[in-house]
Amino acid sequence: MALSELPKYQSISNDLRERIAQNEFSTGERLPAQHALAEEYGVTVMTLRQAIAELEAEGLVRAAKGKGTFVSEPSSVRYDLDHLSSFTQEMTHQGIDVSTDVLAIETDPTDANAVRAALAMADDVAMVALVRLRSTGGEALVLQRSVLATSLWSEISNADFASRSLYDVLGEQCGIALDRASETIRAVSLDDDAAALFGVTPGSAALESIRVSRTVDGVAFLYDRALLRGEATEIRTERSAAGMRVAFQTL
Repeated sequence: MALSELPKYQSISNDLRERIAQNEFSTGERLPAQHALAEEYGVTVMTLRQAIAELEAEGLVRAAKGKGTFVSEPSSVRYDLDHLSSFTQEMTHQGIDVSTDVLAIETDPTDANAVRAALAMADDVAMVALVRLRSTGGEALVLQRSVLATSLWSEISNADFASRSLYDVLGEQCGIALDRASETIRAVSLDDDAAALFGVTPGSAALESIRVSRTVDGVAFLYDRALLRGEATEIRTERSAAGMRVAFQTL
């Protein structure tokens, strides 16, 4: 099996992580023996153990003495930032059930001027904001506000956003091919309304993500502001000479 330019153990851990996400190895299943995996990847058992140790540190697998290594029950949520996908798409890929509550559809958002400027739209373009609360395991994790032009919203307003990704709906119903996005992440304090939704004290820390999504032609069409609970979220990186992986991960 060909590996990337990353250190061998990281390439292996990345590949095993992907195979687990694709349910090639399901929850509770024992992974193949270490010597068999080492032979499959063409590395030493020691290198293979480094890869397994990385997955153990993430809580993705657990070792049972004398029995082998098993795929763990999901205990945290990981949202990779090194590729472009929606929160729903990412969680579905990991086999994690996501509950989405549509809280509001704002037909005249108060920040319309700022959003039009961020999307390089004319001052007279009408805007709509879709506000959703994302939860896993009954715990609210992400408060997301997506703003787009009313003309675009009119084509997708009947979609069930409690069960479908906005990216998917825009692609399927509007033919919009999402190509890239710019994203800024910073630390903020939660106001009273957001804190109440998360069940925490007003002023509690949060991570704020501002994302502007663009089509293959470079046209900006979607402005997202997402709040993630600060005490329940961290940013993790995996660095190497060949590059870096970045992800949100719940604690």
